[in-house]
Amino acid sequence: MKTKNSIFAILLMVFVFSAPIVLAQTSEEYKTQIEKMNKQMVENMLEGNVEKSLEMYTKDAISLPSYEPMLEGIEEIKESQEKMKSSGMKFDSFVPTIVKVIPGENMVTEIGTYKVSMSMPGMEQAMSDQGKYLTIWEKQDDGSLKIKVETWNSDVDPMTQMKSMEKMVGEEMK
Repeated sequence: MKTKNSIFAILLMVFVFSAPIVLAQTSEEYKTQIEKMNKQMVENMLEGNVEKSLEMYTKDAISLPSYEPMLEGIEEIKESQEKMKSSGMKFDSFVPTIVKVIPGENMVTEIGTYKVSMSMPGMEQAMSDQGKYLTIWEKQDDGSLKIKVETWNSDVDPMTQMKSMEKMVGEEMK
């Protein structure tokens, strides 16, 4: 009887200590899951579907947009997206590329680069940008992920861009 209890105790310990390893997703599995979600987000952006995009965020999400104040909570994020949409700004293309996925206990960190093209009424040609982003995804009870924190910024230095535009305008005036 003592031997059966010892074997049971050992098997139980092996299961308890190995279960998280077996149940945890790998970086590649999370990358595949996030790629699918990014594809959906891009579709939402191109369609201008703010409501569908917001479903991908936690209620207490934080957004740290480039050249803008921090947005805290889904309502502030919604207000910002609605304001952008009502301005007439439209995403013509958006291509995120995942560089690294770092799984954690309750969060998954995604680091990547992006290329984007946007237009507004009255613009002769679309504006393009490229940069990098970081998204922290929160694991949900059902296995899905939602955006908890996001930030992005351009690789293009606006001061350098303005100087080269001034130089081009100056040469045209000569």
